[in-house]
Amino acid sequence: MQIVARKLGFTLFENEEHYRDLVENSFDLITTHDLNGVLLSVNLAAARILGFEPHELVRRNLREFLSPRLQPELEGYLTQIQEKGTVRGFVKLRSKSGEPRIWEYTNTLRTEGVAVPFVRAMGHDVTEILQAQKKLRESEERLRVAAEVGKMYAWEWDPETDSVRRSAECEGILGTNDTGIAVATDYFSSVHPEDKTALWKLVGSLTPENPAYRTEYRRLRSDGARLWLEESGRATFDKSGKMTRLVGMTADITERKTAEEKLKASEEHSKEIVLRSPVAMIVTHGLEQQNELLNDKFSALFGYSKEDVPTVAQWWELAYPNAAYRETLKAEWQARVAEAIETCSEIAPMEAEVCCKDGSRRYIEFHFTSFGETGLVSFVDLTDRKKAERTLAKVGGWLIEAQEEERTRIARDLHDNICQRLALLAIELEQLLDAPPKTVASVRKEVNKLQERVSEISKDVIAISHELHPSRLDLLGLKGAVQGLCKEIAASHKVKIQFVEKNMPRGLPREIAICLFRIAQEALRNGVRHSRAERFHVELTGTASSVELRIRDGGVGFDAEAPRNHRSLGLISMRERIGLVHGTIEIRSKAEKGTEIHCKVPLPVTVENAAREEGRIAAGADELAKGNSAAFGTV
Repeated sequence: MQIVARKLGFTLFENEEHYRDLVENSFDLITTHDLNGVLLSVNLAAARILGFEPHELVRRNLREFLSPRLQPELEGYLTQIQEKGTVRGFVKLRSKSGEPRIWEYTNTLRTEGVAVPFVRAMGHDVTEILQAQKKLRESEERLRVAAEVGKMYAWEWDPETDSVRRSAECEGILGTNDTGIAVATDYFSSVHPEDKTALWKLVGSLTPENPAYRTEYRRLRSDGARLWLEESGRATFDKSGKMTRLVGMTADITERKTAEEKLKASEEHSKEIVLRSPVAMIVTHGLEQQNELLNDKFSALFGYSKEDVPTVAQWWELAYPNAAYRETLKAEWQARVAEAIETCSEIAPMEAEVCCKDGSRRYIEFHFTSFGETGLVSFVDLTDRKKAERTLAKVGGWLIEAQEEERTRIARDLHDNICQRLALLAIELEQLLDAPPKTVASVRKEVNKLQERVSEISKDVIAISHELHPSRLDLLGLKGAVQGLCKEIAASHKVKIQFVEKNMPRGLPREIAICLFRIAQEALRNGVRHSRAERFHVELTGTASSVELRIRDGGVGFDAEAPRNHRSLGLISMRERIGLVHGTIEIRSKAEKGTEIHCKVPLPVTVENAAREEGRIAAGADELAKGNSAAFGTV
């Protein structure tokens, strides 16, 4: 019996050791505390989870391990455990480092077989589980918000039953409440006819080796609006290769597609503007400045095609054969373009001489505007303007020279003619005073001779004055001035000039009257000097909107297109004058066929101005008629 008892005692001790080892190393919290919350025992593993050794926890109150906010709840727990005997719940305990740990507990009150009742507490650390659940909920919320903001929904299709389940976001996208189980075939009935077959074929082509797809298609909403949808899916297959499940996401990309369509339309519109531009243009892309588009005006201007200049780099060699000139121009261009690209702006225009494909040279003004990676280069042809500027500079020199010649002529006329005659007249007057005739009749005769010579000198001075400024134009208007001019030239050069006037308006603007008078003066002078004609025809014609001047002769004529005639100061001055009043001039002449000059000037004059000018001219005509009625004689 003693042996049996000894064996039973040893076995009991061994079982107690096993049980103690199990309790001490359990990661669950196994502890006891009294009815005031003072810990009586704590297992080793759980104590270390909290950062303590068991002896550091024994005889300490649970309040020490609760946050101040939770300490009042301990009193309620202690009351409840005494009343009910069992309490379940969650408690947040602070570890030694201050980190909170959450435990799910089941505590019971032991009163039987003990002198002092105490509480047996069993708890499981659920901190990581709750944190994982929180992260899962947050992730699901983020996914839900992303799906809502991104206008997408999730779905799952069962090929066996043709049933599909969609997330709640589908209602806002498709306009239908199909968040429950629906039939997939019904969904496809609203897919665009042109996309339906391709979508079915794509789903049917999935295999275990290629189980995923992504596509875009059109579908109608329940309200009839057209949707663009982007869909991605992934299939699951059984061991036999049969599809058992298909899950995916569908996103509403209607706004993106609409924006793309508008962008494409805008790009096409911009391309059309470039192609139809009257200015030569190139559209470049990227830092390499690839030439994406050249318009026809560029090819017509330079002769180069897109194949000739695929990038701006090829342009340099072709357009600027001179290496030194090319490198200087290239360095300045690249510096300006780099700055424009960085600031998305335009460069100050540059000018350069360009070598065209046919070897000709053109003077070009370059413009560059940056739109991010896209650049627009435009080319303005300045060749004609530069030629005109050079010609104008030459004309300016010719006009100055002609002005000096005219001044010299007037000075010579005054000195050699007027001054000499006045000096001679002074001598004769002095002689008359020194030795006057003895009879009154003789004195009267000498005085009459001197008076005639004074009158001749006066007329010559008036003629010079009229050449400088036609005062008759201010008094009689254009008609009277041209008529008087015809009479003077006919008398002085012994030619016949027929003057015709038809419906000339009264009160022409002064600048128009001076312009047409000077052209008539220049044309008649040149005619009597060079044409060898004996007859001339001058015609002034007025309409409601314009006035015209025609001058014809039957002389030897000339080649109006000959280069030397383009440099004629007389013809140049005519063209310059008519251009200042926005008129036109046409010169027709052939050898031995005579010459005709036709001028036409638009009339901007008002009725009130015309009436006022008419009265002024009429008053001037009356005044002139009193002194010299011969000015109105028939020519």
